[in-house]
Amino acid sequence: MGHTVIHEENTVYVVEDDTSLCNAVRRLLRSAQYRVVTFSSAEEFYRSDFKSSPGCLLLDIRLPGINGFDLQEQLIASGVQMPVIFITGQDRAGMEERAMRLGASAYLRKPVDEETLLGAIGLAMKSLAKRALGKGEAVRGDADR
Repeated sequence: MGHTVIHEENTVYVVEDDTSLCNAVRRLLRSAQYRVVTFSSAEEFYRSDFKSSPGCLLLDIRLPGINGFDLQEQLIASGVQMPVIFITGQDRAGMEERAMRLGASAYLRKPVDEETLLGAIGLAMKSLAKRALGKGEAVRGDADR
């Protein structure tokens, strides 16, 4: 059996307060060879050392304390450029538009199927790689297709 190496540049930061969903996402992403770091709140993520390892952010919108939109606004204000995939179970009018104005790579509605989630993360990682190489604009994808 071969040994699989998970590289830090394939880090997915997951900010989700639903423990069972967070665990399911962690298992799925690890099986797809991503390094996964999970947080149950925006505050916990923001206090972490996420800047030391590039990656993308899978961010629930409705969180206790600071919500996902407010976290993204804080990241932008502090100069952090990280591909963000918003995920929500509380889809309301205007939310997707707000997510896109905040630079989202994708906006996903719960429950999200595995293929859609992995596709959105793959696009976000391509965007991250292009940014790292200084090759122009971020890739934007519609993961709901």
